[in-house]
Amino acid sequence: MLYTDAQKQEHIEEILNYLYQIALRDSRIPIVLPAKEFTEEAGLAVRAYQEAYGLPVTGEIDGDTWDSIVKTYLEMIGDSVPLIVFPSAGFQLRPGDSGELVQLAQLLLRLAGNHFSNLEPVAVSGEYDADTERAVKQLQEIAALPQTGIMDRKTWNALAALMNSIPLGI
Repeated sequence: MLYTDAQKQEHIEEILNYLYQIALRDSRIPIVLPAKEFTEEAGLAVRAYQEAYGLPVTGEIDGDTWDSIVKTYLEMIGDSVPLIVFPSAGFQLRPGDSGELVQLAQLLLRLAGNHFSNLEPVAVSGEYDADTERAVKQLQEIAALPQTGIMDRKTWNALAALMNSIPLGI
């Protein structure tokens, strides 16, 4: 059976997600958002990981590097499981949308705004209103993302990263 491009992209995104979670907790590793492509920045993060964790520094993910990243990730998260609730990669929340997913995004934006002075907390209404759009744009600016005001997967991942950085017992 052939290894398809889609499978390769899924595996790249999976390992970069683990590396991203590690980088949030280990300042020796540069933060690179998970993606389906292995970029130059991802290679630099892999090199930093390999150096920090005593692996041959190649910038490539071989079997030993893959196993080490997964092991380190599992050790770091312990019994906790990251909340992965955002829909497929192409899904977007935008002004005018409503519902529980909008409400969840607003709740997380509100919590982040309560902990970070450069984010304004937003009301949790379940309606993607102008205040929600403004908060999303602030988050996108902080995360060096295009300031569209639309909650896409990259913006969601940036919000999740902020939430992961808030100490437990919020």
